[in-house]
Amino acid sequence: MGSVTEDPVFDWGIGRSRHAVRRTILIVVAVVVVAGGLWLFLRPASGEGEGAGVGVGEPGASAPAAAPATVTLAQPSGHHGEAGYPIGFPHTELGAASAAAATLEAVWTLDPVAAEQAAALYAPPDQREAAQAGAKEIARGWRETFGLPKDGALPAGAAMRTTTIGVQWRAKTADQIQVSILVEVKAAKGTDDTGPAYASPYAMNLLMTWNPDIRGGDWVNIPDPQPASIPAVAKPGTPEFRTAGWKPITGPTS
Repeated sequence: MGSVTEDPVFDWGIGRSRHAVRRTILIVVAVVVVAGGLWLFLRPASGEGEGAGVGVGEPGASAPAAAPATVTLAQPSGHHGEAGYPIGFPHTELGAASAAAATLEAVWTLDPVAAEQAAALYAPPDQREAAQAGAKEIARGWRETFGLPKDGALPAGAAMRTTTIGVQWRAKTADQIQVSILVEVKAAKGTDDTGPAYASPYAMNLLMTWNPDIRGGDWVNIPDPQPASIPAVAKPGTPEFRTAGWKPITGPTS
């Protein structure tokens, strides 16, 4: 199943103990597995990964392409539903990375219904049920992390936003790309909460595969039978960020 490791000590305005956050996430991961899928986009790993590379030494993995100093994520060809989820990314490695970023940003939310919708959208048809079950539990887990009710209405002003701040990838095949995403999760408990806002970085891997039968051809997220080590979490602009192989994001996903 892979490890979930501690954050490095970053002063990013944490409003709750990182140990408590990690403990909650570990519990949710176990629930997701029981629900029926090792869904890597539903497995947050906050903190140092087990290595600075992605897929190092994997059989059949190509050598990492020379990446630019910064990355502008690819624009989608369309948007889905009232939420406007980005869809229709280019059939390129950058397109896969951009789809992975869109997937994580959409699925990590405090709204279980929205999480299920997004999970189904970015999963293959035969894996949507497991993805939805996992997404619902992750949303409930995030609520618990922030001390919010796990079910039902949220307090006024309670919100969570996941923003991609770094990316790297390695092609396993032309149609299967291992993408590592570094995000910053920000959350507010509500307008009446007087405590500090929550802001913390997380790094994780998503295995993206090209499916020509979805939306005329698009990238979807699938479980990884051979999970790679997760690159270390690091703050953009630091030497650690570059050492871990991250490339900063210079453009929006939509």
